Amino acid sequence: MTLRPNVGDSLPELVTVSRQAVLEEAEALRDAMSEFSSAPQPGCPSELDGNAWPDPAAPNARERRRLLDLIRHQAMLVFANAYDHLHTLGRSLGTDGSMPLFSHTTTSRVVCEAAVRFAWQHDSSVSSEERLVRGAVALLDSEEQRLKGAMRLPAQFSPRQELIDRSTGERDRAREIIASAGIRLVPARSGTSTAHLELDSPQVSVPVKLDITGLMAALLTESPTWYNVSSGVTHSLYWGLRDAVASVHGEPVVLTPDLLDVGAAAESAISASGLILARCAVHYGHDPDAHVRDTAQRRESIDTLMRPIGAARWAQRGRAV
Repeated sequence: MTLRPNVGDSLPELVTVSRQAVLEEAEALRDAMSEFSSAPQPGCPSELDGNAWPDPAAPNARERRRLLDLIRHQAMLVFANAYDHLHTLGRSLGTDGSMPLFSHTTTSRVVCEAAVRFAWQHDSSVSSEERLVRGAVALLDSEEQRLKGAMRLPAQFSPRQELIDRSTGERDRAREIIASAGIRLVPARSGTSTAHLELDSPQVSVPVKLDITGLMAALLTESPTWYNVSSGVTHSLYWGLRDAVASVHGEPVVLTPDLLDVGAAAESAISASGLILARCAVHYGHDPDAHVRDTAQRRESIDTLMRPIGAARWAQRGRAV
């Protein structure tokens, strides 16, 4: 559902500035990722990962390189998902003269989740072995979630068993690839699922279940509660939807986008892009500072417009009390 201003009116400045900032950030993210990945610097984490198991005769060396290739492909798709939703968010904010009522929130949420997943896997502070295990966790979790979805299909759905068999096969292949790399799959107490992936030397243990809410708070410090706030729209909860109601209770319902939500969605997505940029720059041995400064300036251009709107809103609520 999109809304257009009345004839002769223009979109609010916060919406047009947010659109410009998000689209600029999307372009910067695409260009920077291409620049970094095409020119890895000597001694960077990416190079260290690629050379971590140089002896093909060493135990699990070939299998670990095979797993690393799969993990890198996975990370590339996570980045592509973040970029696609970031660019879509920008285009949705008035490119055709209209603006969304709620969907900017969920689009931004996808960018943020992709960013923290990408950043968690590209943590330069951990060893190549731990990055390998983290990538394996993301790979296994993906296949487990796919199988879970297939299992929940109704029995009368004719392709159900085919999808279950295919998903089971993919999950089992992922387990085999991980195990052949010398990574142990530690079962949960129930024995029906995997709780941790572990290496003995060096000692690495990573839970299979990712805490995305925790990662959001830890990695996107400028928007620590956005994942929780955006769940109101994502899950169609009343508290998350009623901010778009512009009419008085008892009168016909009039809906309009909440400008502060628009700004928060744009800011959070821009910060998420900045997180990807920073982690990717370090991963390939580049200095992220200039890119991070540009990202911060784009966010600030939105925040400058949000502050007076927020102050006026709180003042009005204070008078109402």
